[in-house]
Amino acid sequence: MSAAMKSEVEGLVAKITDKNDGPEALQSLASLTSKGAEAEPFLVGSLGSILEACGDKTKTVQDAALVTAQAIVDAMSPYAVEACVPAIQAGLGVKAKPPHKVGTLKVLESMAEKMPSSVGHVLVTLAMPVAELTCDIKKEVKEAAVKCMTAICNCTGNKDLEPFLPFVVKAAQSIDQTHACVERLAGCIFVQNVETPALAAMLPVLSRGLNDKVEEVKRTCCLIVDNMCKVVEDPAAVLPIMPRLEPLVKAAVEKMANPEARGMAERALKTLQKSAEGAETKQVDQDQALKLIKEALGDKASGDEAFEVTAKYVGSLAAMATNMRSFDTDAWKQKVGILPPFSEVTEDLRAKMEIAAKPAEEIEEEDTEGVDLYKGSFSLAYGTLTL
Repeated sequence: MSAAMKSEVEGLVAKITDKNDGPEALQSLASLTSKGAEAEPFLVGSLGSILEACGDKTKTVQDAALVTAQAIVDAMSPYAVEACVPAIQAGLGVKAKPPHKVGTLKVLESMAEKMPSSVGHVLVTLAMPVAELTCDIKKEVKEAAVKCMTAICNCTGNKDLEPFLPFVVKAAQSIDQTHACVERLAGCIFVQNVETPALAAMLPVLSRGLNDKVEEVKRTCCLIVDNMCKVVEDPAAVLPIMPRLEPLVKAAVEKMANPEARGMAERALKTLQKSAEGAETKQVDQDQALKLIKEALGDKASGDEAFEVTAKYVGSLAAMATNMRSFDTDAWKQKVGILPPFSEVTEDLRAKMEIAAKPAEEIEEEDTEGVDLYKGSFSLAYGTLTL
């Protein structure tokens, strides 16, 4: 692995806050994206520091930092989005300076346009922080947040929800807009299977609506929850939003004075809980992937510091691809095993990660006495049949 590349990136990152050397250092970091996979692990690892430089007092540093961050995002694997989440969360947090927030929102917007499936995968983590910034007192932050919210909402992959997404974005901006949006969404007929990104995009609206003082708004939010959860095929899709949504619906049940509205809340709660019943999900983390990588590499796992950084990065790519249930062979060759020696064990790693992601009961021993000619799986919703 390139210890020299690691050293070069670290040296440039150390200079980015210098008002004299900062712009040039950032330009050099941006130019390193042309080195491709050799530089990618170190550049993505420095994204937090580069985004923070968007909040620098010097305008030239701010501008150069944004250009550099965009260049890194444009060049990185789509499975690197999860590795970027801590840097994005820091840039959206209350301690971030307004220009830092604006830069982060613009970079996230770019990610959403370039790699929607990957951003959809982390929407549960990012939708609420972005929605909160659409109400920011700083005009430039609010405008950037509205654009970013629009972009990330388009990552749901749900055609039924698409016509209503502009109202979801508006709802995040004020209480009055929330009321109007809730009414609109109540008319949405969900036919397509509802997955985690669609539920995540709805969280800001539902959270605000279920906390509203007006009972009719709460009742309508419960109706939306009921409608959406009825067409959830995979119970595992509901699990990521349960910690936030279930307490809100329970509170509506307890606090509603109107019997009809309370009945609607009770129905929504039952539908929500039923949709998550029997959820079988197994998330794979970076450490598990790293262990499999090192086992596969054997003696080729050199163990120096640059190798460790790169191996952890490839492990994060493999973990995200696995958790997205993306096991296409070509995608893994191009976007996970991005450079030697990892590219030499990509197929072995992909196969082992696919097995690692399955619940224990799905992993069955092969029948050595005969060959299965038929395997069928049926869903009450769509009657899926696999031959």
